[in-house]
Amino acid sequence: MSATPEKAKSGAKQRMYAKGITRREALIDTAAELLETRSVDDISLKLIADTADIAVGSAYHFYQNSNEVFAALARRFGLELAAEIAAPYGEVESSSWQTMWCTAIDRAVALYRDKPAYARLIIGGEAPSEIKLSDRENDEQIGELFAEIIGRNFEFQDFPGRNGIFFIAVEIVDLVLSLSMIRLGHISENMADEAKRASIAYLRTYLPETMPVRASQDKD
Repeated sequence: MSATPEKAKSGAKQRMYAKGITRREALIDTAAELLETRSVDDISLKLIADTADIAVGSAYHFYQNSNEVFAALARRFGLELAAEIAAPYGEVESSSWQTMWCTAIDRAVALYRDKPAYARLIIGGEAPSEIKLSDRENDEQIGELFAEIIGRNFEFQDFPGRNGIFFIAVEIVDLVLSLSMIRLGHISENMADEAKRASIAYLRTYLPETMPVRASQDKD
């Protein structure tokens, strides 16, 4: 039995939608690859499309310019970083909020080192306003996520403006790591440690030095 016209039309739309997603992701992947050897200013949408073997006219259906591709890449970074930070913490790592915070920073640094395109785009000092906006949104979400993690693991008394405080702490980390990228071209161990010291010092003005660990059944 042949498909009805309605089903055939619906199937065609689904295939076009899937093809569009594949092309959009290919453009983002290609932008990340190009960033490993080129600066943001040197990468145009045409270059991205040509390298991805996608017609420029087709690329314009998804992004108006290269900055929009980079903004999408920045959002992808935010999702990957959130997944890293949300991953389980070991017993030692979750013994205090300070060690959990340091572990979260270590995970962010490891992601930057594993994917240098992210480092150049997010903290390399080259990002235009669209990317900076995406990164600020990422930082807000990371701050909220870590506040939730702290609340699940410790007897944590909430306070007004909590999420904003954690957002600023994330921004402090970004600033120090960015200084390392701009000055050295990479994230040094010393600057990663400075990011921890600076952000923890700030958080200590709002959080108690010690917090009781929640019982395991209360963390679920």
